[in-house]
Amino acid sequence: MLNNIRKSFVLVAVVATLSTGCKYSKQYQEITKTGNQYTAAIDELLDKASELQIDSTSEKLLQNDSFSNINVDFYNNYKSNDKEMLEIISRIRQHNSLLGEYFNTLNQLAVSKAPDNLQTEITGIATNLQTIGSQLQTSPLLPRPMVIGEIGKLVVNSKIDGVLKNELEQRHPIILKQLKIQEEMLTILSELMKTRVESIKEARERRLVINPIVGSEPISSPKQWMDLRKEILLMDKQVQEIEKASGALYDFQNIYKAAVEGKVNSQYLNSTLEDIDRFLALLQDNQQPTQNES
Repeated sequence: MLNNIRKSFVLVAVVATLSTGCKYSKQYQEITKTGNQYTAAIDELLDKASELQIDSTSEKLLQNDSFSNINVDFYNNYKSNDKEMLEIISRIRQHNSLLGEYFNTLNQLAVSKAPDNLQTEITGIATNLQTIGSQLQTSPLLPRPMVIGEIGKLVVNSKIDGVLKNELEQRHPIILKQLKIQEEMLTILSELMKTRVESIKEARERRLVINPIVGSEPISSPKQWMDLRKEILLMDKQVQEIEKASGALYDFQNIYKAAVEGKVNSQYLNSTLEDIDRFLALLQDNQQPTQNES
């Protein structure tokens, strides 16, 4: 998972360099660096999505257990739902990893002295990428199969030539489609996580905040109670992170198109990097250690 946007931004650097005829500039090195950070953040977001799914189910099980004892079949039904969702998130990771492998190999293709040796490898990666992408389009996570409209062809910059140009001309519509699939999956995942967060917040506020404060006994640890209440009420930030990830991925699609066509705009690149910096700052704000429940 740590490869997708990282290698995507490396590709932007490679293609833009070939387009302008200059060596890696400080600007494109910064793009690559930010891509590394961004990809690491996306990986953590998918971890959080998995945790939210499990936490949501656990809270529902606790709620049901507070009314009446639950049996093994009841528990296993919830566990089955968790397993299905975790498998979907795992498939998103696989898709992301394959995108990373593709861009990494494309980077090698651009600088290799024997690019023909990489043709079979990159073709295999692209084939696997399409297979996983097709599976995501019919994922149980979707209310209906995902339909991606026609992806228009780009005119590859004339300064890009040889095997790299052939690869970009042949496969850039496929790659754009896969980036679109991933953007859609992150958008849908963020909507689903909103529902999960709301149910967790409601259950935890009742169990850990309201019940102790309205009980006959005074709160034994006021600081812990306050920290838990704050953590619960600020859970919405986790959904905001996923939403911003989806938006940043959409921006990258435009950067990728501009790089292929030799229309990289420095102002747009800088604006996108600023958006990603804000996204990373939001993620960092939410990486404080969670409080232990009592």
